[in-house]
Amino acid sequence: MTTTLSSSLLELAEARVLAPFESWPERGLPEGYFAPEDTTRAAAFFKENGFVVLDRAISHAKVETLNRETARLCRNEKGEIGGIAPSSSDESDEEVMRRVLCIHFPHKLSPLMTSVLSHGATVDLLTKAIGPDVKCMQSMLFVKASGKPGQAWHQDEDYIPTRDRSLLGAWIALDDATVLNGCLWVLPKSHRPGILWPQKEHDDEEHVKFDCANESYDFPWRNEDSVPVEVKAGSIVFFNGYLLHRSLPNWATTGFRRSLVNHYMSASSLLPWQLPKDFKGSVGMADYRDIVMVAGTDPYAWKGTTEIAKAGVRPSGEGGCESWGGKPAKKPKA
Repeated sequence: MTTTLSSSLLELAEARVLAPFESWPERGLPEGYFAPEDTTRAAAFFKENGFVVLDRAISHAKVETLNRETARLCRNEKGEIGGIAPSSSDESDEEVMRRVLCIHFPHKLSPLMTSVLSHGATVDLLTKAIGPDVKCMQSMLFVKASGKPGQAWHQDEDYIPTRDRSLLGAWIALDDATVLNGCLWVLPKSHRPGILWPQKEHDDEEHVKFDCANESYDFPWRNEDSVPVEVKAGSIVFFNGYLLHRSLPNWATTGFRRSLVNHYMSASSLLPWQLPKDFKGSVGMADYRDIVMVAGTDPYAWKGTTEIAKAGVRPSGEGGCESWGGKPAKKPKA
């Protein structure tokens, strides 16, 4: 160990003196990390703590293929993505990817990323944690080059409300994710109250530390209670929709912290999310049908599916925030 861990891991990480994977024990894996085939014990840990890791569940070869696909998406080679500037053949993949923080709904353009939605170990864990019938409604591809911001404390149910609280995120590391390059941090067991805490604009107006998304606050946990979820490439972090989590900036001098994040829920529950403007009727009957089934049967298959979402980028805060989550644009201070 190059430092003493008697101080808060968060303090050490923010001081940038905590080396990658130094938060791990000297031998073995941290608590909550399981082999890809050990989904029964993993699901039990998930229920208790609100998060769990399947260590290196996706092969190195598949990760490399996904990273090459990421570069193609950033070059608009899989279809035009709003918000991504045209690239030239003279630019390297690294130069092109550095301009993008996150692409929403990459599976809309990439059959490869659509196939990952139904990854074997993922589905095995999902059916144990959610139930036999599971649907996916969202994918996000984070590129997060060195110098890019993280995202402040939040709960995913703030953005994707499920009627039965079955929302679950599967965060696939496409690079080693460390305290240095901006791994996830979680507040274990913070999902248990089942409360959505209030949100506000964070204090990082320069968007050096966090992107444009709002920050949850007034919850009974301290930043110092958080745990870094450092993972090797190919690992999958699963987290409950009510779990408080965040990421810090990529403080590394070079490189990326790429990840593919997919969101799932029970197919037996209606989804009142991103409804058409002309929707009429009670919210209780609202149901977003731009979904992909990944396990079991769809009880609402008779409704059919609808193409609603399109691939697009999210604002990082550099040069100002565009409309985000319904709030007006806000320019960072000069």
